Amino acid sequence: MSEKVLTYITGIIISITILGFFLWIYNVEANADGNIPYEGNETYFYLFLGLCIAGLITGSISLKATNEKGDKISKKTILSGLAFAVMFFLWRLSVSL
Repeated sequence: MSEKVLTYITGIIISITILGFFLWIYNVEANADGNIPYEGNETYFYLFLGLCIAGLITGSISLKATNEKGDKISKKTILSGLAFAVMFFLWRLSVSL
């Protein structure tokens, strides 16, 4: 895969995630406290979680690909990008617990 194509895919995924999240937050009915109830919104939570993980993976691979000389992305770059995404995800998961 070309580095430019991966950069465009990453930008599209992240843009859709951020724009969709803000549109959903604007339209959702919150409690009197301003909290969004989990019941009835599970699908949206899982959708945004999946989009965030996809953006994290493609973004980390794209970030690692900036160090390469050629236009093509190697397997080593993909694996190191995946490792970076997994480490970041595990770190954020451990901080939130």
